[in-house]
Amino acid sequence: MALTIALVIALGAVLGGGLLAARGVRMDVAEWSVGGRRLGTALFWFLLVGETFTTFALLGASQGVFSGGAPGFYVLGTVVLFAAAGYWIVPRIWQAGKQGELLTMGDYFARRFSSPWFGRVVALFGIIALLLYMRVQLTGLGLILQNLLGFDVSPKIYLIAGAVVVAVFALAGGLRAAAFVAVVKDVLLVVALLVIAIGAAKAAGVTSVGGVFDGVARKFPDAATVPGIGGSAKTNLWWWMSFLLLTPATFAMPHQFQVSFSAKDAATIRRNSIIQPLYSLFYVAIIYIAYAALLVLPKLSGSAANKSLLMFVHQHFPPAVIGMLAGAGILVALAPTAVLIVAATSLFTRNVLGGGRGRSLAAARAGVVVFTVLGVLLSISGSEQLVTIMTSMYSAIGQLAPAVVLSLVWRRVTAPALVCGVVAGGLVVGVPALGDLALAAFPAGTVVGIPALVINLIVVLAVTPFTKPPADEAVAVGMPRAAAPAPVATAG
Repeated sequence: MALTIALVIALGAVLGGGLLAARGVRMDVAEWSVGGRRLGTALFWFLLVGETFTTFALLGASQGVFSGGAPGFYVLGTVVLFAAAGYWIVPRIWQAGKQGELLTMGDYFARRFSSPWFGRVVALFGIIALLLYMRVQLTGLGLILQNLLGFDVSPKIYLIAGAVVVAVFALAGGLRAAAFVAVVKDVLLVVALLVIAIGAAKAAGVTSVGGVFDGVARKFPDAATVPGIGGSAKTNLWWWMSFLLLTPATFAMPHQFQVSFSAKDAATIRRNSIIQPLYSLFYVAIIYIAYAALLVLPKLSGSAANKSLLMFVHQHFPPAVIGMLAGAGILVALAPTAVLIVAATSLFTRNVLGGGRGRSLAAARAGVVVFTVLGVLLSISGSEQLVTIMTSMYSAIGQLAPAVVLSLVWRRVTAPALVCGVVAGGLVVGVPALGDLALAAFPAGTVVGIPALVINLIVVLAVTPFTKPPADEAVAVGMPRAAAPAPVATAG
């Protein structure tokens, strides 16, 4: 029964989303990659907040609380910080995309600095970050299918099967189809979480919501404080705060540019940024369910904790609830992963390969297959906790945040300086010896992305004065008012 419900939900949403996306439109590169730039408030809302309800939100957030307790509460602040940054930044990005008919993050930087090579560098760095994020989504999809459907099949098989479905979906419908599926995904996941939360206390062997928290307090007295269960510098207050500081860097993710470009107007973006923090309230339900699971499954540890919520539901809830969560879980992985693949493919064909391939829908769709395979290979090669993978992703993509912000506020900043900064920060994140050296100057527990970001900014500030400033027309892409010529005074 659970399998039937899950398949009906997933296939119905995928087919419905694909048909709605294709209705009355001629599919070209712009339609496929940015939804034709005409998503209204409702569709844009669900597509944008799709960044909130992903497999990481469902599994990574619950795993963080299950494994460490209070340090996992950082998820309550991520959406708020992202929305606050996005309210100011995303409309500016949308304006640049609308005026310049841009499709990718690489397009923006190439135009902002009159430098195709810089767009190519940003595209390559962005593709790496997108593959890391795809790894989180596909790993979560494999866990959802294996643990909720209960068949004795390797999670790698589920992962590969899920990736094939994602690839077919992305090939057919592109960004607009993902937006339609995101509507079903978010509504269904909210309903599933509320149903599970209502039954969580009984499943945990207590009689009330308060009983869950009392039980955790007795068995794990440090679960409500930082550094949490077991007490470690890896999850102390500095880790907590530094990870939160990195989360607004989500707006520097390449797929966020394409989502931004899909909006109908800037007012749509601002309205969504105002309402978006309300989504963080649903993390309260995830935290509560994670604590209930901790009472039932206290011996899960390491990467096995990734599936704590799934095991809890599979062991203590009826097939109808399991099927509903499995169906929602498939969509939670499918829609965001499709957006990631569309973004990675667009970056590669338009900014890395360039030429006519960037305008070819056939080339873009061929790229979907390539990046799906790369995502699968990366996902089956590791077994870290999802929070660990996300920390690496945020640390890496955070190095593009200075380039995004400075391109909007500082007319003098140059492409060579920003590249030097990204490379310096990327080396600190990617080379453990350099990361350890940089972290030695910061309090224990600090996420490596923070010192990398500081070094990144220092390098940009140091190199900029020695490089040629961009032309006024290039500055106008990100700073239209600053680049406008001063009015000429006339004799009265």
